[in-house]
Amino acid sequence: MSTRLFRARPARVVPAVILAILILAIAVALGWAAIAAIVSDGSGSSALSSGFSGFATLGSMTWAAAAIVTAGAVITVLGLIFLVIGISPGAKRNIGYRAQAPEHVERFEVVLPTSALSNLAAAAADSVDGVSSVRAASNASSTNVTFSTPVRDTDEIRHDVDAAVTQRFASIAFDRTPTVKVRAQRRPA
Repeated sequence: MSTRLFRARPARVVPAVILAILILAIAVALGWAAIAAIVSDGSGSSALSSGFSGFATLGSMTWAAAAIVTAGAVITVLGLIFLVIGISPGAKRNIGYRAQAPEHVERFEVVLPTSALSNLAAAAADSVDGVSSVRAASNASSTNVTFSTPVRDTDEIRHDVDAAVTQRFASIAFDRTPTVKVRAQRRPA
């Protein structure tokens, strides 16, 4: 039985839940006002202000008006979007690393955040001659390295940067070694 200790958790749960609660409160208030207006008048053609006194500024708009129905549909769609965002897992921001587990530990899992993976790639690329600056971005499966150089012919330097980053990643015992993509930008000195 292999269970993962580190699971991808969405970092956006708290804001999505807060927004979903706010949207739910608005929807409940508007629903209550609409039901009160329909009950008091008997149809959806009653004025907005008849169900809730806070809508007096909207004038003669009715609950069946196209703008009100559209606003209700937009609020419903936003609520569903925030619900899906809050429930769906976020991007995987860790990469597994193989390490020897001590005998007294039953399950042992070591991970490296993708931000640290980017730092490793940038440091390896920065050690190559001819590289003046480096940017690296990583996810759980790949690392994109972009470097700038004043040299016109960047093919050899790009090959050296690719080899340096690949060698650095090969020296680490990842569960799955990320692929390396290197891009060069020429900047005059």
